[in-house]
Amino acid sequence: MFIDKVNIDALPFESYCAKELFNQNDAKEFFDKPGQQHYRLLAYISTLYNNQNIIDIGTHRGSSSMALAYNKTNTIHTFDIQDKVYDGIKDVNNITFHNEDLFDRTIFDKWKDVILACPIIFLDVDPHNGDMEYTLYNYLIDIKYKGFVICDDIWFFKEMRDKFWYKVPYTMRYDLTQLGHWSGTGIIAFDDNHNLHKYDNSDWTLVTAYFNLTKCKDASIEINKRDFDYYLNSAISTLSLPYNLVIYCDTDSYEAIKAIRPAFLAEKTKYILKDFEEFKFIKNNVELNDSFKDYREKIITNRENKPYQFDNRNTASYYLFCMARYTMLKEAIKTNTFNSTHFSWINFCIERMGYKNIIYLDEALSTKRDKFSTCYIDYIPEALVKNTAEYFQFGRCGMCSGFFTGNKEYMFRVCDLIEDKFLEYLEKGYGHADEQLYSPVYFENPELFEHYYGDYSQMVTNYKYIYDAPEQPIYNFISNSYKFQNYTKCYEACVFVMDSHYAHKCTISGEWLAKLCNFYMNCKNILNI
Repeated sequence: MFIDKVNIDALPFESYCAKELFNQNDAKEFFDKPGQQHYRLLAYISTLYNNQNIIDIGTHRGSSSMALAYNKTNTIHTFDIQDKVYDGIKDVNNITFHNEDLFDRTIFDKWKDVILACPIIFLDVDPHNGDMEYTLYNYLIDIKYKGFVICDDIWFFKEMRDKFWYKVPYTMRYDLTQLGHWSGTGIIAFDDNHNLHKYDNSDWTLVTAYFNLTKCKDASIEINKRDFDYYLNSAISTLSLPYNLVIYCDTDSYEAIKAIRPAFLAEKTKYILKDFEEFKFIKNNVELNDSFKDYREKIITNRENKPYQFDNRNTASYYLFCMARYTMLKEAIKTNTFNSTHFSWINFCIERMGYKNIIYLDEALSTKRDKFSTCYIDYIPEALVKNTAEYFQFGRCGMCSGFFTGNKEYMFRVCDLIEDKFLEYLEKGYGHADEQLYSPVYFENPELFEHYYGDYSQMVTNYKYIYDAPEQPIYNFISNSYKFQNYTKCYEACVFVMDSHYAHKCTISGEWLAKLCNFYMNCKNILNI
């Protein structure tokens, strides 16, 4: 099976059937573009097979059956325990409706021969909690089914991700969300004989960590409100990532974390058990004397002497946990268990910033940027950064530290420089947030960085293109970089956003597009480009 957006777009779908078959909202969805709705994708897939039975599980109002019936040589068998189908769809001659529950093993076995012979099953059932979906997957494994299952809503519902999609071995599953439904469209291939696209990201190592900061002496009320189960529940997406993953954690957390990581990813996993308070920086292959326990006391003292506005979750221990990222990455690069060329930090519970970050991670890694690459959220001018007292007073952060990438040389170098800045500012009496160290390092070493643009919720999503919230980089980074006369970075960001818009990766409203074009043209004229 080969699926390409060009072929889907070329399908004469608009003239396929009358909009009057549906209510107004369902008609709009049925004819919507790929990436918003999956009906064109289903219709296209139906053209890849002739004179076959296709199974649709979860008829609802009949829209999916109608799309699958596009190729009139095929017969669609659609199953639901309720009849909500539009009357006009009931009259379509290559759709057969069945008021039966295929999740009842007795009924499933009755249809076994038809199921084994059909090349495609479409699965979209309520309540989208993963239970029925995983049950059907196991039924199909049991009878040695060799076709494809197209699954709806694999990303939007957390239970669908955690209890179904992540449990399917990575070698069997393919993400077609950008060609299907915005809520997540996936294909499970039950046979190795297929031609579905998948990025090869085997040359990456991702690093993540969890340490129980409630055990630290400076744990605040806000830190204690989020218990171990909270973080574990939010970490299932990260722990299920199908890449080489190095996981740092304390001894008490190890077994629970290991239990979440799917067994089929064991060979792609390395656990490193550490006592958080005994972390030490290593400079020029020499371990420094002070441990994180020592630095914590210095940070607490600095914050008393030079108070600033900050989130009560940002305790001295939390700040040090953020700094541990760079130490752990450097160690992972030196050890290089998986012989990787590229490395990334990814937050343990990144899905809290939005499930779209998980959807676009595979594409982001496939870009394989060499330089230290992170999301530039807001522009803070170099003059302010050099005014240290003012810069640190309000905890201003310009770049995101929840996800960043680079090849092993760039990554090691920038992580080392961020640690140096930490030590430098600590001696000057500051100890605030790791993201505040990014701008000083960047302005001194711009050649080491490559940026993309968005907000925290797009820390992965907008890595290759602006897919989400295109107004944010215009309002924040572009307007501020222009205001403070960094026309080169402003122009760079304008091009990034505009390329995304004209590639139809996002839609920018007229008002915002006019603002963007104005910034773009002004920068172009000033830079004489």
